[in-house]
Amino acid sequence: MKYLKILLPLLLLAVIALIIFLAPRFVRINSISCKSQFGPCTSLESKLTLLTGKKLYDVKKEVRTVLGAEDSISDFSIRFKVPDKFEVLVIEKKPKFALKDLNSDVFALVDKEGFVLSIVSQSTLPQVLISDRAPNVGEEISQEYFFALNIIYNIFASYQARQGIIENNSLLVNLPQGVKVIFPLSGDKDVLLGALRLIMERLNESNKDSRINEVAVRQIDLRFKNPVLK
Repeated sequence: MKYLKILLPLLLLAVIALIIFLAPRFVRINSISCKSQFGPCTSLESKLTLLTGKKLYDVKKEVRTVLGAEDSISDFSIRFKVPDKFEVLVIEKKPKFALKDLNSDVFALVDKEGFVLSIVSQSTLPQVLISDRAPNVGEEISQEYFFALNIIYNIFASYQARQGIIENNSLLVNLPQGVKVIFPLSGDKDVLLGALRLIMERLNESNKDSRINEVAVRQIDLRFKNPVLK
């Protein structure tokens, strides 16, 4: 009797462990849902729907494979819900800016790390126009393009100029104030933006003694150590 009191709990634990171990190989999943921080995972629905009807063990393995191959996902978690449902929660990467391919008129949406997340036909993100082919999804853009995108992102925040274009190895931006600004494609971003801010403040200075306005300035060239105003 004494031994039975010890053995019964052990047997019960062994049975539970066996059920937990074997269940994934017998339970069949009939519903898979997917959500991200932005809502339903519409781009993944078709891929995940193909896994319904399979056993839990296989679904777990294949969902990890599908999500691991998605460049737009930074992290994910999966959860089995009794009796036959599977829930997928993903954290999607968010595009920060866009490269517009002038040859095919498409936008490559780029994240903060410089990787292309998707190719779309329209975008309201800060953007740089390029004459080269837009990079493919998952590719890392060049350092020059990444530098230009970060410049235009800050220009949009400060001066509401959403678009720039790369010409002759430089970034050209037309500000709403009627001034064209030329940036190099490398260097210290903060120094360049700081120089532009200082010049624009001087152009709009109310004090005539400090204002740069003896002649109308239509172009600011920041490619040189000393900015050139024309």
